[in-house]
Amino acid sequence: MSDTPQDTPDAGRDKLEISNMYLCGSTFTAVSLKDATFTDSHLMDATLNDVNATGLTFENVNLTETKLHDVNLAEAHIEYANLTGLTITDANMTDTKIINVNLTGFHLSNVNLTGAEISNANLTDMTIEGIKVTDLLTLWKDTHGAQSE
Repeated sequence: MSDTPQDTPDAGRDKLEISNMYLCGSTFTAVSLKDATFTDSHLMDATLNDVNATGLTFENVNLTETKLHDVNLAEAHIEYANLTGLTITDANMTDTKIINVNLTGFHLSNVNLTGAEISNANLTDMTIEGIKVTDLLTLWKDTHGAQSE
């Protein structure tokens, strides 16, 4: 069999799909995880640094104590995940959707959240730039009433 162009995939076009894996303590540095999918997996204490994760999907993933730094998570989708103690710094989370998650102790710093949505989440001790999100929500409710859009 020859290695003609039609026999080999185009470089950089493969999409990572991880399912039912234990990747605790793993490190991803200076890689592309664009449109990657992680389902039913454990990435506790993992590190992502200098990663393009545009369009990434985490579904039913445990990211406890994971650290993401200098990561592009634009248009990412995170659902049914344990994000306890997750730290995200110097990141782009534009239009990211975070749904049905545990954000206890979740920390964000220097993160672009334009268009991001968080719903059905446990926000206990979650902070943005060192400010507890529950305190921000209480202040909003106290100054604007209970209605929301």
